[in-house]
Amino acid sequence: MHAIEGHPGPAQSLDAFVEAQRAGEQPGPAFHCESARLLRIDLDGEVWLKPGAALAYRGDVAFERRPTLEATDPLDAVLREVAPLVRAHGANRLYCGSHGSHVRLVRLEGQSLVVAWSELLAFESRLAFAPELVAHGVSVAAGGLAVVRISGEGVIALATHGQPIAFEVTPDSPLNTDPHATLAWSVSLSPTLKTELTWRSLVGHGGHEPFQMHFA
Repeated sequence: MHAIEGHPGPAQSLDAFVEAQRAGEQPGPAFHCESARLLRIDLDGEVWLKPGAALAYRGDVAFERRPTLEATDPLDAVLREVAPLVRAHGANRLYCGSHGSHVRLVRLEGQSLVVAWSELLAFESRLAFAPELVAHGVSVAAGGLAVVRISGEGVIALATHGQPIAFEVTPDSPLNTDPHATLAWSVSLSPTLKTELTWRSLVGHGGHEPFQMHFA
């Protein structure tokens, strides 16, 4: 019988527990899933992380947050505060995670993707990026969504609560989603936010303003 996730079974000896959970030491790809919920980065240069993503590291690694004082305009300054990113640079090995979320790795091959900042874990520094706010004039606190547009050649690590699902959007089949449950989308789409007062009350969601994200 196999143990169910969250129910590990009988207690192990300390030595057995340590051996079973021992981190791998063999070199591998720059971004590698050490486990379903832990990202291992073999760092040789620099990488971008969300603040708090780094859980452990070996070697000489330094961390620098994108400074607000270097913002190019007021919106950029706001985004550096509400959707901050940290540059980790150095060498050796870095371990990242986010509140037990599952780690998903996506490789871009000259493509572009818009990722919700809340679901972003890390990405390779060779990728170009630009933080944005969906629906100008709607604050993040009021339901606006901070995102990062990422493009180029490299790997993105996402942190998801459960199994993502992909929806196709066509001219004949638009899609409405909960902004706080939306992971990423194609740059060919330009989503808008709209208010629907009955939307959350009818489907039982609470805690946020009743915004929908509309893809068409």
